[in-house]
Amino acid sequence: MVNEARIEKLQAAVAEHPNNELAQFSLGSALLEAGRHEEAGPCFQRVIAVNSQHSKAYELLGTVQKLGGHDDLAIQTLTNGYRVAQRRGDLAPMNAMASLLQELGAEVPAAPAKAASPQSESAGGTGFSCRRCGGVGPQLEKQPFKGELGEVVLASVCATCWREWVGMGTKVINELRLPMYEPEAQAMYDKHMKEFLLID
Repeated sequence: MVNEARIEKLQAAVAEHPNNELAQFSLGSALLEAGRHEEAGPCFQRVIAVNSQHSKAYELLGTVQKLGGHDDLAIQTLTNGYRVAQRRGDLAPMNAMASLLQELGAEVPAAPAKAASPQSESAGGTGFSCRRCGGVGPQLEKQPFKGELGEVVLASVCATCWREWVGMGTKVINELRLPMYEPEAQAMYDKHMKEFLLID
């Protein structure tokens, strides 16, 4: 169940800073979870306007448009988002958008030859491939934190992407003013981390 107080808090943050990418994305996600997809759409549109490389925002905007019966708009959004995700190596949003396009009876953009090449994966001899950037390393030397999620990060996220998240994670805590001693705040932090690192 979505916390209405949290939605109101995010709405206030967005009203104060309309170009805050993180707040807009968080509000859109919360509204989508609450079944308020018509309200969520403008949030994801603003995210894309601020950051045209935010592949997850394309995925969720396309989802919202599909739910609203705007199939033509959804196909256009998802096609553009798929190409963005493809260029960035954002595999989870790319696969999700491919599925949505297929559901809509639309063609999935062809993948460039280099995207399908397994050479980089075998080059290191370990078989490790970062799920966020699609690269081969450097792999984290140790588990960044305890628990099952920490094990997933160690097994599937490279050290470079993890460092990027540490910086973004600080931004998440500061901009959303998360009191990390509260379970709800920790859950919200983990959710943003999973989205950033493309952990399902």
